[in-house]
Parts: sequence; structure tokens; C-alpha cells
Amino acid sequence: MKTGLRSQWGTAPWQRRSPFVDGTTPRAVPSATPEVAIVGGGLTGASAAYHLAKMGIQAVLFEAGLIGDGASGRTGGLVLEGTAAGIFDKVDKCVLGLQRLVEEEKIDCDLALPGCWEIEHRRDTAERMLPWTDDGHPVAIARKVSGGVVQPVALTIGIVEAAARLGAVIREQTPVTRIDLRPELSLEIEGERISPGYVVVATNAWINAALPDAPPLHTSLTFACVTRPLDSDSLSALGLGEGVPFYTSDLPYLWGRTVPDGRVIFGAGLVFGKPVTLEAIDVRAGSSAAVLDRLQRRVRALHPALCEVRFESAWAGPIAFAEDSVPLLGLHPANPRVLVSGGYAGHGVALSVRAGELLALAIAKNLPLPNWGALSH
Repeated sequence: MKTGLRSQWGTAPWQRRSPFVDGTTPRAVPSATPEVAIVGGGLTGASAAYHLAKMGIQAVLFEAGLIGDGASGRTGGLVLEGTAAGIFDKVDKCVLGLQRLVEEEKIDCDLALPGCWEIEHRRDTAERMLPWTDDGHPVAIARKVSGGVVQPVALTIGIVEAAARLGAVIREQTPVTRIDLRPELSLEIEGERISPGYVVVATNAWINAALPDAPPLHTSLTFACVTRPLDSDSLSALGLGEGVPFYTSDLPYLWGRTVPDGRVIFGAGLVFGKPVTLEAIDVRAGSSAAVLDRLQRRVRALHPALCEVRFESAWAGPIAFAEDSVPLLGLHPANPRVLVSGGYAGHGVALSVRAGELLALAIAKNLPLPNWGALSH
């Protein structure tokens, strides 16, 4: 996997900074046999490191690039409850758990939880309509569900810094090049091998690249664009003055949200491929550029206030879908000391933080992971 910022995927709107601005620097791996090694520095890996450290277990987190430079830093930052397939056992209070962590660690990440609109393309007597025409159809607010928005890069970095304060070791730009499950659990890192007690694989859309024999995921890039700041009158005219994010529960799919400075993010479109193919995609060319062009033309057609809107940037980020959109969250069948989580199908912000906590509880307290996330049935 490439290191550094993935400029070929475009520029997400989130202001980012390096972790450890307080002067704390990542420490060396304490030994060749750490208690837990975490592969992946997104929200799942950060949360696992944080919750393990809270329970007195030091984890070493290895990130191939920069913290939050994958799916966690390229999401639109919609906070949703449960999974894309529904509310399941042990992941029914993800939003509340995220809020509690942010408040406890005083993470400055613009978390706001006004709920989220599920919108539909229909003409019937909905209580409330958005003043949009999308693909020739009016748009109704079908319901409001639990959730909201967050600045995802700030959230990810904030959790990583909290984990480091509690004793976790964070290693950016340190790719894990091989994971061996048998005969001895080991990782190859920078030409050396370590043998941790447990391994957490939290690489989401890249799980199959790290563990080829894991259940297959459908991997893709998903696309988004952000407008220049709009004034309050324009946001009100669009029906977005309340700052409530939205996503369609029918097709054609569209999601979006406002940003505190008046910008509006809209997202839609997928380009599927294997991880190695997606890594090389340049969103300024080929089918990806065409997806972004269609998205921007679609946004301009939603409402007269958007017909001449200018876009500040456009970008893509990885996403993965497991069977029936049910995430992976379980032990590897070939080695129960390898724990895997990912394939969140667009519901990953609050869910991944909860998944990291569940992984930590499975390691520290031997609590069972939910049956629905098992890697084999």
C-alpha cells in the first residue's frame, strides 16, 4: 500500500494536522513480541488501540501511510447508527458511544448530532418535501434517524492521540508487508518479523490484500464533491438550514451534509476494483472523472440556487461491501488470535469506533464477538 497522502484520489475538505502536536513522538516498537499488533490507522484501529490502552494492554498500531488517510479521512463524516444492514446485537448504541468518547477525551472534531434524514424520490403525501428535483423526481423526507456529522480526520487523530497518551505505540508510514497465521503468528515489518500475542486487522477495504483467505469483500472507490461556501439564505432555500445530513433510501443514491462554514458536500457513485487497482486510480481521468462530472451536473440540477454553484474540490475514498452489507467483525478461522473488522458499506464512522471497542473487549476480557460478524458460518 502506498504511503503518504493519496493525491491521485483528490482532496477531501477536511483540514488535517499531524498527530502528536504536543511534541509527543511515536515510540519504537517495545519488543519483538508485543501484546497486540494493530494493522491499520483508521477509526477501527485507533479505537482498538485506545480501548485496549484503557484496559491496561499496550498495543502497537502500524499504519502504512498517514493516520486517517484512507477511508476514515475520506468519508463525508456522516454519523449513523448500527450497520448498513440494520441495527444488530452489540452495535445498537454506536452514536452514543462515539459521543461519550469525544466528550471524555475532549476531541475537537465538530461532532453534531441533529439526526439524519432518509430521503426518497416520490410524489406522495410526505409530511415534508425538500425543494429539489433529482433525476426528474421530487424528493421527500421520509424519516429522521439517529445520527449527525463529524470532522472525520480530526476524530481519527484525536482518538489516536488519546490512545498514545494512555500508552499505545503509534507507527505511521510503517507498512505491514506480510501476515503469517501459521505455524506461528507473525508480521513482517520493514524487513523484520515480530510475533505479537494478538493481531487486529483493521484495514477495511484492503482486508483481502492483507488476508487473502478472509471472506471476499467487494471493494470500490466512492465519490464526493464540496461546494464553495453558501450564505445562510441559500442554505435555507435548499432546505439545509438546519444542518441535518441526508441520504437516499432508494435509487439513484445521493448523500450529503453541510459544513459549519457553509459549504455543502454531496456524494454518489462507485467504481469497483481490486485494492491494487483502486490504489492507482486517478480521479482526474477515465471513468472516475466521469463519475465526478455526473455528480456535479446532478447537484447543479437539484435546485436553482445550485445551478451555477462552484465546487471547491472533489475526491474519492475506499469503501467495501461484505455479503448482504453485513460487516466482518470476528476471529479468523485459521487463527483465533487474529481479529478482523471491516466492510462497513458506508456506515463506518460510529460503527468502526464501536467495533474497535468490541475487538479490545474480546482481547482483554475474552468477551465473545457478535455472531453476525463471524468470518465463517
